[in-house]
Amino acid sequence: MKELKTSIDTRSDLEKIDEFYKFLTGEVVPKNIHLSKHATPKMTEKKAFAVIWFLQEHLRILPENIEKCSECGDLYDSNCEGVYWEKKGKNFCGACDHLVPENCNNH
Repeated sequence: MKELKTSIDTRSDLEKIDEFYKFLTGEVVPKNIHLSKHATPKMTEKKAFAVIWFLQEHLRILPENIEKCSECGDLYDSNCEGVYWEKKGKNFCGACDHLVPENCNNH
């Protein structure tokens, strides 16, 4: 009987979801994924994050703590950094949180 070789993925949730986001936008295809050129997704960043949001909030497949910064567009882990500006309904990563007035709610 042939043994299955499995490796443990030690990357953070942020690293994995960022890879998925870049895959959806057509920016990066992981080395171990073999798709024809025509099968590779090329979504807009807005649509790609909408897919991630659906998997987070509706299906609960992905962790909810990964957010997209409304200013720079980077993904970030809201458990480690960033703020949510409730009045504006926007998320800001740690590099952009200086744009939010101090009295706003943190994540």
